[in-house]
Amino acid sequence: MIGKLLIAHPLLNDGFFKRSVVFISQYEQESVVGFVLNFKTQFKLRDVRPQVQNGNLPIFEGGPVAKNQLFFLHTLGEKIPNSFHVQDNLYFGGDFNELLYHIDHENISENDVRFFVGYSGWDKDQLEDEIAKGSWFVADTDPATILTSTTSTLWASELERQKKTYRIFGDIGSDISMN
Repeated sequence: MIGKLLIAHPLLNDGFFKRSVVFISQYEQESVVGFVLNFKTQFKLRDVRPQVQNGNLPIFEGGPVAKNQLFFLHTLGEKIPNSFHVQDNLYFGGDFNELLYHIDHENISENDVRFFVGYSGWDKDQLEDEIAKGSWFVADTDPATILTSTTSTLWASELERQKKTYRIFGDIGSDISMN
């Protein structure tokens, strides 16, 4: 399940996960960790680390767990010690100070790293139960697109990939009463 996407079913009315696309970065025997890819906040890295000169990188809302911590996915590989290899050229975490150094001294863009405040977490059985109940579609993805996807249309496009007739849900707003 590592490297898969969870796409919220159009009728999932969960307060946090409604219209979300979650990238699964860890799938262990007892727990699952992922990050919501399409909930961009108004904050930039410079808002939490003002000393970073090139801190114009956006921060995303990764999930409802540990919302006081910053996490990151990146393509910098072994440049960032202690990174966890997810798949292909995609890594999770690592030495944060080393990452900040590279951001200030190299041409690191938002296509190279994505920051998340909080993460999405489940017991393995809990997620399997939610999938069985139809709350989530599970999809393959190209790891190269994880950091480059357009957040505003990601849920609708992934939903349409699952079932063409679901395109209508992506075309309407999140509050159906306003349509």
